[in-house]
Amino acid sequence: MKRILTVLIILISTNIFGQKNMLETLTIDSTTKIIGRYPQYDKTRTYEKYNFIIEDSVEISNFIRNIKLGDEVPNSSESPSFRITIVKNFKEEGTWTINPTQKSVMTHDGHTYKFDIDQITELNEKFSFKYNHKKIIFKSPEEYQAYLIEQKKNPNFLFDYKPQFKYEGSFEIEFEKSNKFSSPKAISEFLYPYIDKIVDRNEYRVSYILNKKNMKNNGKSYTMTITGPKKIYENLEIKKLKNENWESTVEDGWFFYRE
Repeated sequence: MKRILTVLIILISTNIFGQKNMLETLTIDSTTKIIGRYPQYDKTRTYEKYNFIIEDSVEISNFIRNIKLGDEVPNSSESPSFRITIVKNFKEEGTWTINPTQKSVMTHDGHTYKFDIDQITELNEKFSFKYNHKKIIFKSPEEYQAYLIEQKKNPNFLFDYKPQFKYEGSFEIEFEKSNKFSSPKAISEFLYPYIDKIVDRNEYRVSYILNKKNMKNNGKSYTMTITGPKKIYENLEIKKLKNENWESTVEDGWFFYRE
């Protein structure tokens, strides 16, 4: 049986890592990691030299005790930046965004503090870390879950950004402009009572997208997009109007691996 070491760290000082951002107590187990990395969108890997990964429970404890924040300063950010993240059980639990040039850090709660970058510059030597990531398209939550289960079997898998799948899909209804349907807002107000009979208001949205079709119609008609469960598309009936172009939601997930 794999031995799990659990360490409960009480973060007392307001200058310690977790107090201002993550959790006042952090339970460290065999899945806990602290990762410092350049953000995946930084194609030039500007601050790759600072990358690190700490997995040993004692080393994580030391890191949390020793890392310090300075005085609070006005919020600011720079791009590219650097990130320090707590990962636990393949999930990001919280993230700091470090501004190396400005010598500041924005914590997970949206506050910014002075930060001495020298605190992390040598971690790469002891806990060197390189990573890669990939984007995968999913058509359903079930497809995503099946893929995630397989990734967790990969010893190099770290964490993922999962697709949201808030809405099942979308479709369109075209309205000829008239006194009754004079604007997208007027049409939305017209549609709400009909759709509310099928699903709750928080399960869908009605929007007017300035796409090629609407631009071509130049205000002579309005094609509204309704996003939500497919049962709206199947059950919504409005006289002389047609539900068209149902499209299932397709979303992507991002998966991160050590090299």
